Amino acid sequence: MPGRADGGGVGGGWAGGGRVGGGGLVTAPDPRAAEAGAAMLRAGGSAVDAAVATAFATGVVEPFMSGVGGGAWLVIREPGAPTATTVSGPIRAPALATPEMFPLVPSGPGTGLYGWPAVRDDANIVGPLSVGVPGAVAALCHAHARFGRLPLAQVLAPAIELAEDGHETNWFASAAICTDARTLRRFRSSAELFLPDGLPLRGPSMGPGDRLVQPRLARVLREIAAGGPDAFYRGRAARAIASTLAAAGGLLREADFAGYQAEERQIAPIEIGTIVAGATVAGAVGAGGIVTGGIGTGTLGTGALGAGGLRLYGPAATGVITVAEALQLVAAARRRGLPPGPALWARVLSHAMDDRLREVTTDEPAPWTRLATAEYAAEVVDGWLAGRDPGPREAGGPPKAGCTSHMSAVDGDGMTVALTQTVLDLFGSRIVEPGTGILLNDGMMYFDPRPGQVTSVAPGAAGLSAVSPLILEGPGGAEATLGASGGRRIISAVAQIAARWHDGADLQEAVSAPRLHAEGRRVWLDRRAAAADERTAGELAAAGFDVQIVAEEPTTWHFARPNGIARRAGGRWAAGVDLMKPYGVGVPTP
Repeated sequence: MPGRADGGGVGGGWAGGGRVGGGGLVTAPDPRAAEAGAAMLRAGGSAVDAAVATAFATGVVEPFMSGVGGGAWLVIREPGAPTATTVSGPIRAPALATPEMFPLVPSGPGTGLYGWPAVRDDANIVGPLSVGVPGAVAALCHAHARFGRLPLAQVLAPAIELAEDGHETNWFASAAICTDARTLRRFRSSAELFLPDGLPLRGPSMGPGDRLVQPRLARVLREIAAGGPDAFYRGRAARAIASTLAAAGGLLREADFAGYQAEERQIAPIEIGTIVAGATVAGAVGAGGIVTGGIGTGTLGTGALGAGGLRLYGPAATGVITVAEALQLVAAARRRGLPPGPALWARVLSHAMDDRLREVTTDEPAPWTRLATAEYAAEVVDGWLAGRDPGPREAGGPPKAGCTSHMSAVDGDGMTVALTQTVLDLFGSRIVEPGTGILLNDGMMYFDPRPGQVTSVAPGAAGLSAVSPLILEGPGGAEATLGASGGRRIISAVAQIAARWHDGADLQEAVSAPRLHAEGRRVWLDRRAAAADERTAGELAAAGFDVQIVAEEPTTWHFARPNGIARRAGGRWAAGVDLMKPYGVGVPTP
């Protein structure tokens, strides 16, 4: 049987049918990208070969979410290893950036990724000043050089073909283009690519969708395939991007590209709920509900606590630190007898997000690492029980969503990879550099535009990313990779899915179960959860939350867009994907 990558919307595709892979598996937000990764596994490549091929291909088929003009983060674990390797290529501020570079709008509403004060003309979100130094190429090529088995040219071949020959615009891409058409038309090169004849590219309806052909991007990918990351950071692409942005008033220069390096770290796992004040605790993580009655049904907070711990491997200077804090808080709360359910999750997520915005920076090592410890979680929960916590606070603004791409890969040897990449906002800066066809990031949105804050703009700094690529170890030798797209809602999604999976749900059940997202006093609650238990919304309101009941649909982003791969001890790998959105599951020929 040949390897293949199928994808679909609600109820479609192999993952929805429960297919599993023994020799390797790839999940991606598009079937064409998943097939690129599966092809590497069939050719004898490693999970990193597969993940990198998938990432480059994803940047071609959904460039509005991620690509060579953005950043990338990988977590790689070799079978049975006590540590994992992270390779990070964050979007960095240009050397000319300053904390005072963005004038604020007096009394303007919160905006951007974290609801910080609005900037005049949205200059940190749209246009040349919003662009940071892209790190995706550095990270992907570094990981490939360390862990790949196949030539880089072979790994990039599927992406080059998709860009050069073109590919059909699917309904998801067409919807994204329609959503941002008013902004895209401000930039000539962007309008030429996504709004030919002044109208958005159409997805399939009564016939096939319009083709998106990207020959200029294909040339860049060929240069990378032949010359590695230096061909990008010290070559034609860097010169073109720097020249275009400088002419438009941006701050990015060739020297920013030439000095860029990906970061590799060996990391130990974060142990969830197993150590408190030096004592070993038989802790489990969470109150996430186990789905009953099949995929797509179930309630929040009905899962039993399982025995055994959960280990998380991931890059700490991302959303992972907040995912870990949320899971530690749930574990601590359950040990103290607090009831599981939506009210607990809402309080946990609200608290963790508040901590994130007040304390977390991208410096490592840093004092905020204590936020992910069981000791800190125990202190917080003790404060709740003693009435010392004032309760949920006001959030700065509505959460940004609808951006970023995640993919996962495993190979026949048991190597696991979680990879998240992004151009940050939907369509990033909205600028397609005309000479290269690269859609450029708006990474300056990662920074608080106010001087003197923990995440203020600083030259060369990495912004506060919400990406949360994880490799998980569960009880009895269970393993999983997991991540999501969807702005800071990635954090709440990954935390709840990890808890459900730990509690016994298979990964597809955990991904498909109802979720909530909470920040400050606002809670977005899945309509399925509210319908399953009419008390849920009332309990949240009684706990002091402003409850918004919402329904996730194919083009909404209330609860992020996750995917991953998992297996229990002695079992086979199986995928978990968002059945509401396009997805791909690539299975190599055994």
